[in-house]
Amino acid sequence: MEKPIHINWVNTLFLIFLPILAIIGVIWLALNHAISGYTILFTVILLIMGGLSITAGYHRLFCHLTYKAHWSVRLVTLLFGAITFEGSVLDWCTDHRNHHLYVDTPKDPYDITPGFWHAHIYWLFTLDPSKRDYSNVDDLRKDPLVRFQHRFYIPIAIFMGFLLPMLIAWTWGDLWGGLIIAGALRISIAQHVTFCVNSVCHTFGNQPYTDKNTARDNWFTALLTMGEGYHNFHHQFAADYRNGIRFYQFDPTKWLIRGLSYVGLTTELKKVSQYQIIKSRLEMGQKRLGDATNNTIMQPLQDALMRALAQLNDIEKRYQAMTNSKLAKQARKQLKAAKSDAKQLLNTWFRVAKNHAFA
Repeated sequence: MEKPIHINWVNTLFLIFLPILAIIGVIWLALNHAISGYTILFTVILLIMGGLSITAGYHRLFCHLTYKAHWSVRLVTLLFGAITFEGSVLDWCTDHRNHHLYVDTPKDPYDITPGFWHAHIYWLFTLDPSKRDYSNVDDLRKDPLVRFQHRFYIPIAIFMGFLLPMLIAWTWGDLWGGLIIAGALRISIAQHVTFCVNSVCHTFGNQPYTDKNTARDNWFTALLTMGEGYHNFHHQFAADYRNGIRFYQFDPTKWLIRGLSYVGLTTELKKVSQYQIIKSRLEMGQKRLGDATNNTIMQPLQDALMRALAQLNDIEKRYQAMTNSKLAKQARKQLKAAKSDAKQLLNTWFRVAKNHAFA
């Protein structure tokens, strides 16, 4: 006899009826010519603040510990993370750490293998909070701000997510717009944007760094999620504070974290070595192109690339161990040159291997 499916009625009713009520409310406001430009601008600002609080705060700071932050940064991300109604940081992080640990298995809370919609939203319909084991977030419970947010999450979320937008919009005479547009509609948009990382980024996109799980880089999702769309990189290098590592990749979360470091509000920003990144790309290229990489023409190029990677690895290790500023400055130049050489050789390797693969 099959075990009956647990239905989380609070989540189910909230996630189904909030967007419906928001759309009905927006139509009602439009029919009454009562949509304010100030409210729309305010809603966009709240979407950005809430989004960055999830990505820079909940995700990269609290969940993956990719950097350290001043208490004021932690407080702001805890408060504005709550306006998205995605749970307390402890709830969010215990689920997400399990996602990484058990990705693509039944123990993954938003496992993609049962289907796109399970990963996107259905897992929340069947979520049983009583089954959560918070032992994997014991480190976070040492933070009094985190404990405070978890204990009072519901009143914080209601105040920050609904009441505060209403009060602020009231200052320009749009109380209903504050509730419907800056409140309900914004929350629904923010939630589904976040959900896209769990569904879209495990279904559509490229896998340049690993194929050991279903995570994919999806540039369009990155545009919606403040840079979280480079999900294949993230699953391979979760300890890195960046998701988009190339200059043209849209990752405002990375820019925010780095920007705050210039004024001392964030410190100890973690970055995976360039050696590991290039090595992962090479291994994936070898898997995809197969026999095209095993021939006498490719071998000299392969040997040169491996020598460049070994040199890059050696320089990176020496640079990280340096404390003398003069020596570090010199090593930084060597490191930059070694990175450039390895990248050029990797690009050449891909170009030649692809020519052989499709010849």
